[in-house]
Amino acid sequence: MMRLVCKHCGGDVHVGEKNCSHCGIPLPPDLGKSSQKKFKLFFIGLIIFCAIMIIWLPPDWTRFIK
Repeated sequence: MMRLVCKHCGGDVHVGEKNCSHCGIPLPPDLGKSSQKKFKLFFIGLIIFCAIMIIWLPPDWTRFIK
């Protein structure tokens, strides 16, 4: 499970809470939800794309070999 931290006081908060239980400051409604998951999927897709490009378009090293 992911540990979420209040940006104001540093206390632990849970997904779905509206206010921090330590300091009472309002929390963002989407704290700890889908934005991180979307970033992970994008990053994995980028790595796969780069690997395919490395395999499909190998560099031409013949100009460096004499």
